[in-house]
Amino acid sequence: CLSGAVVVCAPTALAEPKFVASVWHDDWRVELPSSQRSLVAFDAVSATVDYSGAASVPLARGAVFTTVVLHTPTALRLSTIHAIIGVRPGSAPGVWLVQLNNGATWLVCCEGGAALQQCGMSELYSDTCVSGAVRLALVPSNDDSAVESLVAARHAIVVGGDVAIHNSTFTIDWRVQGAGEPLVCALPHHQSALLEPQWADDVGTYWFIKGQMRVARGCQWRWREDLEPLGFAGSTPLTDVHRARLCELVAADARELPEDLAVLPQDPYFFGKALARAARIALIADEAGAHESRDLALQRACAWLEPWLAGTNCSPLVYDSEWHGIVSRAGLHDPHVDFGQGRYNDHHFHYGYFAYAAAAILKLAPHWGTRARLDQLDLLVRDFGNCSAHDTAFPLLRCFDFFDGHSWAAGLFPFADSRNQESTSEAINAYYGAFLYASVTDRHEIATCMRAVLQLEARTARMYWHLDDLAADIYPAPYAGSHAVVGILWSSKVDYTTFFGSNPEYIYGIQLIPYTPALALVVKRQWIERIWDKHLRAVADGSETESWREMIDLAYAVVDKPATFERISR
Repeated sequence: CLSGAVVVCAPTALAEPKFVASVWHDDWRVELPSSQRSLVAFDAVSATVDYSGAASVPLARGAVFTTVVLHTPTALRLSTIHAIIGVRPGSAPGVWLVQLNNGATWLVCCEGGAALQQCGMSELYSDTCVSGAVRLALVPSNDDSAVESLVAARHAIVVGGDVAIHNSTFTIDWRVQGAGEPLVCALPHHQSALLEPQWADDVGTYWFIKGQMRVARGCQWRWREDLEPLGFAGSTPLTDVHRARLCELVAADARELPEDLAVLPQDPYFFGKALARAARIALIADEAGAHESRDLALQRACAWLEPWLAGTNCSPLVYDSEWHGIVSRAGLHDPHVDFGQGRYNDHHFHYGYFAYAAAAILKLAPHWGTRARLDQLDLLVRDFGNCSAHDTAFPLLRCFDFFDGHSWAAGLFPFADSRNQESTSEAINAYYGAFLYASVTDRHEIATCMRAVLQLEARTARMYWHLDDLAADIYPAPYAGSHAVVGILWSSKVDYTTFFGSNPEYIYGIQLIPYTPALALVVKRQWIERIWDKHLRAVADGSETESWREMIDLAYAVVDKPATFERISR
């Protein structure tokens, strides 16, 4: 939505060895009677833009039609960057089929039956003023049945959607104005999970950065996530040999945890990682029966966390009443510090580590959880993991996208390729931490919600960040075949890189941290077997640093534990 116009585009793919990009072009530009625009409504899957009351544009995720509603009679004018090579009337009044010289055919529907005429090479105009809905849709198949299905749905305008999670079932109820059933595009992760979908396959499919979208007909989508067993400990029981060795290792790790708080990281991200590591050491020590090491690691974690809850750390966490969230005071005043934390960058990454650590502490030392501490911890978890649409202090699941099925990390920062997420494993850790925290504090309804979100986040990570895992045909060659992961997934692009460097060990490793039982949701034996000899072994062997090499080597443990131990002992 631009000033005075709406631009409509069906993007095309540009595939290179290290990225796949959406190529945007002004397939259509619809001129509007006002240049002043404002956002007047939004929900989890839609937004509505108003043009001074003269026109409005409901933007719903996946909607096949782009809709402009003219509230005052307007001389309709549409233009395209392509040449118009044919305009012919459709099967109903106000319905027009427009052929462009790039091979595309578009359906243009004008409420009230307005006629369109071509002006010059690249413009259409109405011979009378138009009011009501003007709708445009790409016709992906030249079959007559595709056109007829689109024409039949031309009155059903998706204006919003209501989302819900009940147990492990997700629901999107599309709000519709007008008669008939709407057509909405489903992404690959929807296609494999929707319950009793009505596919409109005669329409054809639409390309998107996440693969081919299949068209569904109807006002409700429902799907269920298959929950895998998950708790504080992994699913493989410890042997006596493992237990003895672990006791030695955690004793050394616990002794290295500093007592001096001044040497700890001062930003929320790296402090959260350090805190979660101490808590993880305590949990492993407890499982191994190393009680002295457990108590030492637990003592350190509690002491480290206390200043952050009391607001006496170097950059206290404060509530931002504008965007309704918890931010560091330094980040609130300077958008470039704390990894953009004050502008909501990576919030689920940051506070996910806090949530995991808090859950571990409360499991091992329930008495530590005073009301005052729990109140402070609740705020951190609600910042990214609020499951209630009625909570006025925090938005519903701030980072999580109900339509795309995963989180976005970029906060309020604008990018040319729009929203992005780099580390799926840290997103998984966030909802894992929130799930454990809700479980250990007996908030069972919240725990159920977080567990469902966690499972969906894991499934979409395997589908859109992992190549050759759940799907083999999401991305085109030459990107597909050259790599086994996506480094950064944008709204309109995939990149084989990270924000901190393009070393292959960074690109693979950032999808593998931190190692907790939740990582078993995405690091599957079949996938690691498939990519080890082709990609992963060489990435590990070529790593410039030992820490990144070990992280990648550890993934091979789901295939061969003895071989993995030998590799990391080099």
